[in-house]
Amino acid sequence: MAKFFIEKLVVSGSGKKTSMVDFSDGLNFIVGPSNTGKSYIVECIDYLFGLEPSKNKSFRFDPSLGYDTFKLYTRTPNGTVIFERKFGENKINLSGTDPNFEHGNYSLGHTAKRNISSVWLQMIGINEPHKILQSQAGKTQQLTWRSFLHMFFIKQDFVSRTQSVLYNPELNPNMTSTPSKASALFLMTGKDAAEYEANEDKKIRTAKRTAVIEYIKDTVGRYANRESELLDARSNFIAKTNLSGYQIDDLRAEVDGINSEIDDLQKQINSNIEQSRRLMHEIYANNGRLAECETIADTFTVLRSQYQSDIGRLTFVIDGNIAHTQLPKRERCPFCDGRINAKGNDSYIDAAYAELQHIRVHLTELEKAERDIANEKATIESTLKKLEERKRAVDSTVSSELTPRLTTFKEKLSLYRYITEINKELDVIRAEERTFNLELFEKETEEEPTEVKHDINKFFDAETVQTFQEKLIVVLEACHYDGASSARLNMETFDLEVGGRSKAISNGGGYCGFLNTVLALAFIEFLEGQGEYSPGLLIVDSPLTQLSESEYKTKQETLISGLLNYLVSIYTADSTSNQTSAEQIIIIEHKDRLPILGDILGNTPHFKVIEFTQDKKHGRYGFLEGVYQYE
Repeated sequence: MAKFFIEKLVVSGSGKKTSMVDFSDGLNFIVGPSNTGKSYIVECIDYLFGLEPSKNKSFRFDPSLGYDTFKLYTRTPNGTVIFERKFGENKINLSGTDPNFEHGNYSLGHTAKRNISSVWLQMIGINEPHKILQSQAGKTQQLTWRSFLHMFFIKQDFVSRTQSVLYNPELNPNMTSTPSKASALFLMTGKDAAEYEANEDKKIRTAKRTAVIEYIKDTVGRYANRESELLDARSNFIAKTNLSGYQIDDLRAEVDGINSEIDDLQKQINSNIEQSRRLMHEIYANNGRLAECETIADTFTVLRSQYQSDIGRLTFVIDGNIAHTQLPKRERCPFCDGRINAKGNDSYIDAAYAELQHIRVHLTELEKAERDIANEKATIESTLKKLEERKRAVDSTVSSELTPRLTTFKEKLSLYRYITEINKELDVIRAEERTFNLELFEKETEEEPTEVKHDINKFFDAETVQTFQEKLIVVLEACHYDGASSARLNMETFDLEVGGRSKAISNGGGYCGFLNTVLALAFIEFLEGQGEYSPGLLIVDSPLTQLSESEYKTKQETLISGLLNYLVSIYTADSTSNQTSAEQIIIIEHKDRLPILGDILGNTPHFKVIEFTQDKKHGRYGFLEGVYQYE
């Protein structure tokens, strides 16, 4: 939406070296020590904006320095517009290449046919004259460039003021509220005084007042009915229970006592459950050992059977051999009666005896092992029996004693809580009844309001204000400001309010300067995105000079780093682009207040740092060429 941006400021004089400062169309920082002419830049721009010096508004520029000609070069989408003014003159000469602007001299007074205010308004797209509300009585005034200049052009004297930065600081506080709000409303919506609707007729206001009174009475009546219902419910409940002698404090003490009992019971239950779990673990372990014993016993039984079979086999062999030796031996053949030479038979008796003895030894050892395993099995079975009895006792305690007690306590607690909730609701209802009765009294006894034609606050649309407040929250959150989510625009003070506390009450000068800058930045960004008209420009002199933050914050957590990072984030255009749709921002500040400036900017497009050193040997001394301190 930006219609123009400042390209450069040129200050010259007879016999003087021309002093010039060039600006980027995006983010600009003018940094340097005091007395280097930083604020002169602001004063010169204001002079070319049409400042009319007076007793309360002086042009703070030393004419003895020899500089007397001031030129401001601006660029529009159609070319350049150049403003030139001589020191002490009340006219500004206009030139440039934009064909939409007529060249020649323009008066400072906005009532003149050719006045400089109309040129600056035309620069942001306001091509027709408009009226804004001046007072609640309905008086109007001409919308001029300086009607809202203070909202985006903040001098050092006003940057830390406790009054809203959206109020014109050059006017009496009692005179600035309505016209300042009306100017902001015009920029936001394009609505001028001709579109304001008069306040409601007295009959309508009276009817509304009557309706409010009837609504309050109806609300009080509904509260009374609810109070009656709760009292009946409490009475019936007390009659069914044993709570008739209890007061509210007694019930609270009872509830606390029951909660303590429940906690103790729950701890006992948890302890018993844990004990039962450990016993079950031991039972499982002993069952495993018992199974192993039974398996070993079965193996021993099989082995005994094998040994007994081997003993029978060997006994059979020995008996057979003995019987064989007792048989008669034939020496002659029964058929031929020839002599038989029979070979002697091998005897297995000795070997069988030896093996039989070996098996009997093993059988003896087996019998001992069987007795041992039987004893171990008996021991394990006894242990299991005891463990199972203990577990049954623990489980029985939980199920038959602790759990029923816990249930009883919970049921009792439920009864107490029910009656306590009834009492709490009764307290709330009675408090609301008192509040509404007080409001009813005030409404019934209030005086008839004085006739007021216009209240500027009522012309602000809630959705528009909410959108602006969301922008405020975004900026404050980016700056790591505590309580940012509660930020709002207080319509009475027309100022930023955080956490329900006004800026002036809860903050010192440093934080006021910071918050004023945030409010102005959010306002300009809102106008760029959702407003009807936008200057597309923000100039702030020394917004952070008085700000001091905790030494325990990291650089990334400070308000300063948050603000700088947010300013950089505005300019998202490609670094190769020659233009940006974002507003032009010019910040004048001491360099030591921006220690992380270089780290944050990096290769950000559309930015420029203009540094004055106050040192003849290093860089540029100051804004005015050849002007040095104490010379």
